[in-house]
Amino acid sequence: MASPPSHVQALLPDTSCLKLKSVKQDDGGPVLIRAAATSSVAYCPSCHQASHSLHSNYALVLHDLPWQGSVDEIRLDARRFRCRAKDCPRSTFAEVLPSVSPPHGRQTSRLAETIRLVGYVLGGEARARLTQRLGMQTSPDTVLRKLKAWPSAPVQGARAVGIDDWAWRKRQRYGTILVDLETHAPIDLLPDRSADSVATWLQSHLGAEVISRDRAGLYTDGATRGGPQAVQVADRFHLMCNLTTAVERILEQKRTALAKAIVPVVADSAPPQAESTPKKKTRPEQVSEERRQCRVERYNEVVELHRKGMSKSEIAHTLDMEGKTIRRFLRTGQFPERAKPHRRPPGIKKYQEFLISRWAEGCHNATELWHEIQVQGYTGGRSTMTKFVATLRTQGTKYFRPTAAPRQPKAKPPSPRQAAMLLARRPEN
Repeated sequence: MASPPSHVQALLPDTSCLKLKSVKQDDGGPVLIRAAATSSVAYCPSCHQASHSLHSNYALVLHDLPWQGSVDEIRLDARRFRCRAKDCPRSTFAEVLPSVSPPHGRQTSRLAETIRLVGYVLGGEARARLTQRLGMQTSPDTVLRKLKAWPSAPVQGARAVGIDDWAWRKRQRYGTILVDLETHAPIDLLPDRSADSVATWLQSHLGAEVISRDRAGLYTDGATRGGPQAVQVADRFHLMCNLTTAVERILEQKRTALAKAIVPVVADSAPPQAESTPKKKTRPEQVSEERRQCRVERYNEVVELHRKGMSKSEIAHTLDMEGKTIRRFLRTGQFPERAKPHRRPPGIKKYQEFLISRWAEGCHNATELWHEIQVQGYTGGRSTMTKFVATLRTQGTKYFRPTAAPRQPKAKPPSPRQAAMLLARRPEN
């Protein structure tokens, strides 16, 4: 019988210890590969003695990497051997092919390695959804089990250690991460955020000369007890965060001063506009005004309860509000107005003059006008053109202001957060 072609033989995980017997695929089914070991000798895993005495044969089914998008299964004609060593506790043993599959495994080594690498990037659920599309069907629990079973790298001490917290669940439970600041690689993860765990870790991993941390008191205590010989420094990231937070809290009480600091955009020589009659508010404007009034009343309730001596947590429990909102209300000293949403103008405004001229010429078909501005570079949808034409039909061309004389933009004061970030930047930026 002729040997299989090289591209077919390459389907096997390791051609040095396996030989291909057959390849079969039913309509739409998995690719079934039958193979057998090439060696006539096996080594006992207990005494490591070679054995040529065959005991029995059995079939071992292994899942392998997909082939052309189809699930690939290898049916391996495995064997059991007798161990002839007199002092060996085993009488029989199954041959082991470590380059093909680990003992008691149901996947080839290369498939398990691929699952593990993708699991590191995507985790359990996302990885299972992706690899199912790729023909590697594995449950999320199997992915996590493989990640946990993989031996981790030995934890080594570092000369410069960075300490910070990380969240198991935000504002509920935190852990501690330690990073080698010279190699920028994580060293270890601690299950909690406490001074005792940090001190214990530093005492068991000597050699830290510099400890970079935030300004939390528990990390100060842990670093002092665990590494008294090390120099403790506050890292630049937390210093900048503390600075911007402090400045933002101050500026929240100075909103009026922020508004006065903005240079007016409109020239002083501009003629004053005549007072117009108040326009009737639309239904959305009325709803927005009612909601603002509710927020003002809630703000006044918070201030009143705090003036009577209630703590922030008690106010949050009484009014069923977030503690962060209450702290912001009390810091500002006045009702914080919401910023108006910034909406980009529709792209059709660039072609407004052309459309109005075509409308005056008698072209009132939205689809035809849409095709004409598409030729000029318009990439929007037909629905925007339909709304534009509907406005022309109901209100005429006087509704649209000429694009040649755009309105002067109003000076908008920055928010306290924006102003704090500007103050923290370099002067040249």
